[in-house]
Amino acid sequence: YLRWLRPEEHRIVHLVTRTQGLFLAAGNPRSIARLDDLARPDVRFVNRQKGSATRQLLDQLLEAQGLAPGDIRGYGTEEYTHAAVAAYVASGMADAGFGVQPAAHQFKLDFLPLAREDYYFAVSVQTLGRSEVQEFLALLKSPGFRDIVGELPGYECPRAGEVSTLAQVFPSGRPRRMARAG
Repeated sequence: YLRWLRPEEHRIVHLVTRTQGLFLAAGNPRSIARLDDLARPDVRFVNRQKGSATRQLLDQLLEAQGLAPGDIRGYGTEEYTHAAVAAYVASGMADAGFGVQPAAHQFKLDFLPLAREDYYFAVSVQTLGRSEVQEFLALLKSPGFRDIVGELPGYECPRAGEVSTLAQVFPSGRPRRMARAG
């Protein structure tokens, strides 16, 4: 999205950080401990659909590990939501899937964290002073918002409501890769 943002016209508002990782059958019966375990022949995987941000993140992690999609049994099996992937694993139709931690928690699955992602809003400098925007920023900084986010497994908001320049958030002019493979 950086191509649409102008450093002199926009600011970045921090929202939340979320954790994505592998959904594993309860008790992790296949002893999956790392991303490259997905390439084992005894592991069945279920994926998010092409074009989803989660799928793109997984593909980046696989590439960083030198894993090809064809190495993973079930890579082409797709579901459209985090909950659907988690349900697929919980039903026993797959041993692993990839998505956000609350879905794994909802279906009582084991979860192996692999990546943290920061979420932001882009705001026009001209609108920052407006009362509605200031009220919104105050809400994001409030203990109530932090409490609500804190109840979601894998979500944090340590800088919620903080306003930064594009250069502060993206010093290289490109989004930072927050993902790390384990």
